[in-house]
Amino acid sequence: MIAIVANPNALRFNSNHLRLIKQKLESLGYKTDVFFTQKANDGENIVEAIKGRYEIIAAYGGDGIVNEIINGDIGDSALAVLPAGTTNVLAIELFGKASLDDAIDAIINGKIKKANIAKVNSRRFILMAGVGFDAESCFCVNEKVKKLLGKVGYIIAGVKAYLSSSDCFTIEIEGKNYEALWAIVSNAKKYAGNFDISKKTSIFDPFLDVFLCPCVNRTLALPYCSGVLFGGLHGFAPLVKHITTNVDIKISGTPHIQIDGDYFDKTNAVIKLDGQINIIVP
Repeated sequence: MIAIVANPNALRFNSNHLRLIKQKLESLGYKTDVFFTQKANDGENIVEAIKGRYEIIAAYGGDGIVNEIINGDIGDSALAVLPAGTTNVLAIELFGKASLDDAIDAIINGKIKKANIAKVNSRRFILMAGVGFDAESCFCVNEKVKKLLGKVGYIIAGVKAYLSSSDCFTIEIEGKNYEALWAIVSNAKKYAGNFDISKKTSIFDPFLDVFLCPCVNRTLALPYCSGVLFGGLHGFAPLVKHITTNVDIKISGTPHIQIDGDYFDKTNAVIKLDGQINIIVP
């Protein structure tokens, strides 16, 4: 049995596509039920309500609905991804592109694999947690603009965050403290779409990869670090730290934090690995 948890507010949500997905799966003998979210965190509540009833729980939407699902108790159910969101980073991580056809094929012909997840305080994530500037950008996102313009909404928010003033924060990794403007703690290879942030880890490896932009002149450092990250040069740039670890990461200084692309909180935090889930892969 398959439960599809669908976010009707996702950028590329299409009721006809969803109907055809359900028809295709049922024509192949899969009993398929669809559950719609109506507000934030409904995905988590739906998963709790259907716990233990479905072999597969499929997320139809973006990375946000995936995050809600993994924050419910999916138990032995396998997570499947049906991309219909703004960036669909997890789909790109799994299939190389945000392909709905590839995602459906994985449900039908793929296999189940163990994926590592992590958490910020008590909130789980599967892709990454962004701290400082990265999360400030999410904080500045206008949801109406995001719905209308997709990724452009994040670019506009990034400009707003760049022009704002914000304090640095401290991040402790393996007993050493770093002062940073921006950090990304990644559980995955991909970031913000199809950009490579890590060559050392993935959701299938029990490590977290940390990208650090140092606490220096904000006006100069943020464009430099953005160019390094999105240019794929973070393994070579002298001002950027890149650290792979499997120990707890401690954040102090009360910075903004985002999880899997959605704003989380302005808080101190501990980031750590948090076990495994079943996930469907090609």
